[in-house]
Amino acid sequence: MPKSKDQKLLELEQKVLLLEKQKKELEKKVEQADKKAIFFDMMIDIAEKEFKIPIRKKY
Repeated sequence: MPKSKDQKLLELEQKVLLLEKQKKELEKKVEQADKKAIFFDMMIDIAEKEFKIPIRKKY
């Protein structure tokens, strides 16, 4: 039996809500990854200064 327009609309609205939730979660993960990268970069800078050893490769 084919779905009514109301059923299709309701399903699409649910999909939109799910996609918006997934988008929000992914944006949060990206923000956390950016913060983590900055933190690791700072740790390398501190280690290079404190121990006077080159950690990063110079190209």
